Amino acid sequence: MSNYDNGVATVTTTPAKLVTVQGENDGILIQNQGSVIVYLGGPSVTADQTATGGYQVAANSSVLVPSVGGTQHDLWAVAASTTAKVAWLQPILGI
Repeated sequence: MSNYDNGVATVTTTPAKLVTVQGENDGILIQNQGSVIVYLGGPSVTADQTATGGYQVAANSSVLVPSVGGTQHDLWAVAASTTAKVAWLQPILGI
């Protein structure tokens, strides 16, 4: 049996943990509900195209982020400017 973990967070121009991705699933669905680009990555993610720049999620779009090797990991986000609402949905297996 499975269930879902979901939520919505406000992402700002300061990197912050968005959600902990469960390792036993196929990934997490991320939806940028804002009007600015959101960048996804680790704790040092930046909102640019440098070496620390994250994966870009365009305004009003979604992406499936794969899980990492069967282990839990934190997914961080930062907005290119102002703020953006970001939603997530992921299955939780074994509940």
